[in-house]
Amino acid sequence: MAATAECDVVMAATEPELLEDEEAKREAESFKEQGNAYYAKKDYNEAYNYYTKAIDMCPKNASYYGNRAATLMMLGRFREALGDAQQSVRLDDSFVRGHLREGKCHLSLGNAMAACRSFQRALELDHKNAQAQQEIGSQCQKYTSLESAHLVWMRPWSQ
Repeated sequence: MAATAECDVVMAATEPELLEDEEAKREAESFKEQGNAYYAKKDYNEAYNYYTKAIDMCPKNASYYGNRAATLMMLGRFREALGDAQQSVRLDDSFVRGHLREGKCHLSLGNAMAACRSFQRALELDHKNAQAQQEIGSQCQKYTSLESAHLVWMRPWSQ
């Protein structure tokens, strides 16, 4: 009988937590939608604020970080955007847009090698992704050509 009472107490304690969780998810989704509306209006500062509210409510949602990364990129804050893009792919490695945004940030910050790795990962996840194909074709081909030339130049002459 005592075990049943303990079980009932535990169950009663978890039900409100589940409701709070669902409510937090709904509220976070509402913040994200508001952020999307401001992003569409090109009001990136307000979009940033709403995506941040969504993240505060549900910090394990990759798309919220991805959206905030896109907003930060539009604001020219590429280092911060890189952090959010990286967090989005840490939370969900299959998040293609997160890898694409990470690559764009790396390019904007002058790190072509890291950008190519990000674009390659996006292409591994979605081999038909036109943006990843374009970036690999334009940015990464240049990089690999330069890298190959550099490696040839660095070879010891005594081979």
